[in-house]
Amino acid sequence: MAIRIAAVSSATMSDDKKEFIVQTTGKYTGALELRLASDCVDDLIAALTKVRGGAQPAASNGGGPAFAAEAAAPSAEAAAQTQPGAAGKAEEVRFEIPKNCTISADTSGRGLVLFILNHRLDRQAGYAFSPDAAKQLAGGLIKSADAVLAQRVIPKG
Repeated sequence: MAIRIAAVSSATMSDDKKEFIVQTTGKYTGALELRLASDCVDDLIAALTKVRGGAQPAASNGGGPAFAAEAAAPSAEAAAQTQPGAAGKAEEVRFEIPKNCTISADTSGRGLVLFILNHRLDRQAGYAFSPDAAKQLAGGLIKSADAVLAQRVIPKG
């Protein structure tokens, strides 16, 4: 029998640290509590990420204006992740301007930095980075922001 999950409201770890407890709402069942053994959560996340495919928050979330741009040289991996029938071409990347975002350290002990777009909105999406990858992302954001700011023409007046 299938259970349709309509919303996930929270996730916590059990006191004995052996299970993750996920509070959900089912379409026909109402509130549900799912208990997952802690050693299978990474497998579940990997499976869900694989099923989600190359879908980015812009493709699945309507948090802000979206636009597409052609990538100069898409990687073979990115091209392989493009789903048949999905909007756009393999050489296109879909972008969205989120309404907000938040960044925090993962307190579950996995040693990750969490990046959540459209935080606390219906269509939030999150990414988890290793500390080194988070530092690389932060550095790239700063360099790119500086480059964009340098391109701006200051009006005379």
